[in-house]
Amino acid sequence: MTAEELVARIAEHAGGAARWDALEALELRVRVGGLAFRMLGQDAPVRDFDAVVHVHEPRVHMASRTVPAWRGEFDAGTVRVEDAGGAVAGERGGAVAARTLPWPRRWDAIDALAFSGYALWHYTAFPALLRRPDVQVATLGEHRVDGERLHGLRLTCPPELPAHSPEQTLWVTSDGAMRRVDYTARMISPLARAANRCLAETETRGVRIPSVRRVTPQLPGRRAAPAPLLVAIDLELTGVRER
Repeated sequence: MTAEELVARIAEHAGGAARWDALEALELRVRVGGLAFRMLGQDAPVRDFDAVVHVHEPRVHMASRTVPAWRGEFDAGTVRVEDAGGAVAGERGGAVAARTLPWPRRWDAIDALAFSGYALWHYTAFPALLRRPDVQVATLGEHRVDGERLHGLRLTCPPELPAHSPEQTLWVTSDGAMRRVDYTARMISPLARAANRCLAETETRGVRIPSVRRVTPQLPGRRAAPAPLLVAIDLELTGVRER
């Protein structure tokens, strides 16, 4: 199967290319747990938050249900923090910065908004992302991954597109269902190689995306470590916005 055929199957499984082209944004309720955000000192705000993910540009608005002051917008690498009335209370450009030292550091709210913003965009808008002209895709063939025969797709993002790492590997079924994404979470550490497994899906108004993700360390030989649980993501697709 060629990379183009695989991308077409991914889009079809997610609701169809035409459906995704007609979308403006996805409305989500997101719950996050696991070791990573606790280690970085930002676990409280991401336990339960609402997000609006713009499909065709890396822009995500987020508002925590547990920490009211944690709210703002990720916009292609810039984070704008908002007050309760929606006015901009602070801003940081270049908020997505790769960590060069091997150990993580404590994050502030802007770091957490930046990481959550681009990650959510990749995790939910990928049927549109994969068809962008500035994104390169290449097939890796069929391999056994997590006990299942899956098709591999290498995703290469340009430097100006925020991502965990410029190069990622997607593992999908023959009918285009996402099973796993492998990457290095460079905002955390250059050694943070992660296997992000997709365990369930949700569908609303003709749009289908993964709804349950579990992230553990990535091991050699296309293996995902059973523990520790770095990030647990459970989301509800509460609505869609049309173009």
